[in-house]
Parts: sequence; structure tokens; C-alpha cells
Amino acid sequence: MKIGVVGLGAMGAGIAQLSVEAGVDTVGREVTTELGERAQSRIAHFLTRKVEKGQIDAAARDGALARLTLTTELSELADCDLVIEAIVEDLAPKQELFGELERICRADTVLATNTSALSVTEIASAVSTPERVVGMHFFNPAPLMKLVEIVRAELTSDAAFDAAYAFGEKLGKHPIRCHDTPGFVVNRVLIPLLNDCVRVLDESRVTPEDLDAGMKF
Repeated sequence: MKIGVVGLGAMGAGIAQLSVEAGVDTVGREVTTELGERAQSRIAHFLTRKVEKGQIDAAARDGALARLTLTTELSELADCDLVIEAIVEDLAPKQELFGELERICRADTVLATNTSALSVTEIASAVSTPERVVGMHFFNPAPLMKLVEIVRAELTSDAAFDAAYAFGEKLGKHPIRCHDTPGFVVNRVLIPLLNDCVRVLDESRVTPEDLDAGMKF
């Protein structure tokens, strides 16, 4: 199996780290070589920390790092089985990217977006094969957070959905299935909770510190 990760910021680098640790050949694409190398250094740093803590050995770290290939060219993703997009959280650039990926990648390549707030269906509308598009919403920091939301868009095929779910499991995550609704599952629950906290601050004459204590204890 071979996967691609487009965008190696905090989320993308974390996803790439998970992938190489799981034994998967991974191509990471950034817009400049410098940004790619910076992400590679962060991944090496976190893996070295795991060696120091006795969680993995040095050979496992070196093997994982060897599975990561950096590129600035989307064409390098042509033979990937799955490509995960983790670029800026803005609809237009994502749609443009997915249009390019459709032209470059194999017909059976699954195209996944890590969006946390945008419509996966709208992102998929940029391609003529929307059945191959699925949401894979990781949580920050991706290497530590167990959850990943697998999001079925309006036209997502069972094959693409199942492939994304299986990859989440391969990474050692706890994937949950959901449909493409605003906020998916976790953020849809979280936002009303946060709004209620603000309302309690306003109405109950409680300090932020005491509200935190109430939630914590």
C-alpha cells in the first residue's frame, strides 16, 4: 500500500507520521522543499522522543523515516492508493486540489479530506468521480488522539468509505462512521456545549476558573 498526504502542517505531518509508523510507504507533498524538510524534521523529532521513552527502538524509527518521501510535485502521488488532503481550511483551494488529484491519480485512488468544518460533498463536487471522495477527520495532535471520523459524502461509494475506515484501523485509530452533516459528530456536539458554557458565564455569575473546576471535577 502507498498513500499520499498533501499539506505537511501540524495535521498533515501527524498523519504522515502515523502512516510511516504503521509500515506504509508515504509521499508527503508540500509547496516548497523547505516546508517539507521542516515537517520531516518534526516527525524525526517525535519518533526520537518515542525511542527515548522506550516506546519504539531506533531501528523502528529509522525504518519509519525511510518510508517517508518528500515532494513538491503532485504528479508524485500518481500511484498512491489513498491520498489525504490536509491543506488550508478553505473550500476553493481544496476543490482546486481535488480537481488536480483526479487528473493525476489512478481511477481507483481514494481521495480523502481532513476537513473539520467544510462540506465533504462540496469538496467532492469539484471532481467528475465524487464517489471516490470521503472525509477522514483526524484530531490534533493526530499521533496521540485515537479518534478519526470517517465521513460519507452524498455520493461516496461503499468501496471508498470502507477503504478509508480500514486505513484508520490500520493506523491504530478508533474510526467512527458518520454522514456529511455540519460539524460531523464531535464538533457538532462540542459547539453547543461551548455556547452553553458562555451562557453560564453570562447568567450564573460564575468565574471562568470555577466553571472549569465544575467541568473538571
